[in-house]
Amino acid sequence: MGKISVIIPTRDRPEFLAQAVGSVLQQSFPEIELLIVNDGATPVADFGDDRVRVVNNKMRGAVPARNLGILEASGIHIAFLDDDDYWTNLSHLAQANAKLGGLADFYFADGAMLFPNGEQRPFSRSADKQSLMSDNTILISTVCYRRDLHFQIGNFDETLPYYWDWDWYLRVAKADFRIAHSSQAAVAIRVHPQNMSGETNREARQENLNLLIAKHGLKDIILKNHLDFV
Repeated sequence: MGKISVIIPTRDRPEFLAQAVGSVLQQSFPEIELLIVNDGATPVADFGDDRVRVVNNKMRGAVPARNLGILEASGIHIAFLDDDDYWTNLSHLAQANAKLGGLADFYFADGAMLFPNGEQRPFSRSADKQSLMSDNTILISTVCYRRDLHFQIGNFDETLPYYWDWDWYLRVAKADFRIAHSSQAAVAIRVHPQNMSGETNREARQENLNLLIAKHGLKDIILKNHLDFV
């Protein structure tokens, strides 16, 4: 069993952050550290738990915040949770750790899209080297992987603020790291107007997608988001 470093980048959403943090601290897996990377102007509350550490990203952006979290992490595995999401499976980290113990290098699970009216829609998608050339069907808030992957393929590409995650999944797959998927739902993904994949960011997302397409030689890719899969 090795320590898992959970990284939550956050920016001025204290009401969402509290639920995200609670869902981490309630995990059944005992060996965790929680790094809250503050990318906003609002101070992060003291959660009264010595497993929690706050790092200041000085408002440099969400992707640099994730890279800073990786730099500060001491665990052998990395897990991510967005500040507006929360884990619904209290065994999520335990299940990830079991897979990463020998069967996989990179793990992810299913989830559910949570709408403001309380409606939930299941998100159940797998992914592999071939499918990632067409679509990103991995929820970042379920991802857990060996930290040393970064030593081999590098950190997240900060020139891709919208598609840094898809880019990194492609790099993991192309390096032939073992990818494992669980069909058990692990997370609730809040759907709200401030989501980076929302329609208000459509033009910027398309420009960023074009960069991703050129970087990886992708073909026949159209702009979409995870809601298109539910």
